[in-house]
Amino acid sequence: MARLRQAKEEADREVQLYRTNMEAEHQKKISDSSGSSGSNVKRLEEETDTKIKNLKESASKVQSDIVGMLIKYVTTVKT
Repeated sequence: MARLRQAKEEADREVQLYRTNMEAEHQKKISDSSGSSGSNVKRLEEETDTKIKNLKESASKVQSDIVGMLIKYVTTVKT
């Protein structure tokens, strides 16, 4: 009976140790994935800013042509 009790206590300790290790590993994975998502957000923000800058530059290059074309169509009288 004493041996059975001792075996149960040893098994309980092993289960608790295993559970603790698995929890620590899980928390580490969560913190690792959280850190990488932060870098992804930063990378996406930089890409978005670059694309916005390129669009603004493209728009400013053709802005005068578009304004001229609009003024032409607005001021042209059709009979």
